[in-house]
Amino acid sequence: MNKLLEKIEVNSMNGMYRIYQYADRNALPKLEIYHVTGGIEAPVKNMYGELKKLNDEFLFKIEYEPKDRTKLNTREFGKEFIKRFKGN
Repeated sequence: MNKLLEKIEVNSMNGMYRIYQYADRNALPKLEIYHVTGGIEAPVKNMYGELKKLNDEFLFKIEYEPKDRTKLNTREFGKEFIKRFKGN
């Protein structure tokens, strides 16, 4: 069973999102993103693309395609996004 590590609510110009991080025996937490409309959560199919949009909207400037390595995977990108969103 996955253990919930983080839950954040992001109010964006595209609506509200809930982002969950779970511990799932992987070194990086599992990520789930939902678009919330009328209190109902709908899973986001392209989580990486949505994180890129939110990164640009909030001006976090997360380098998701660093020059010195391959692009960040969704778990890495999500972890960094949540960290910056929470102000850490």
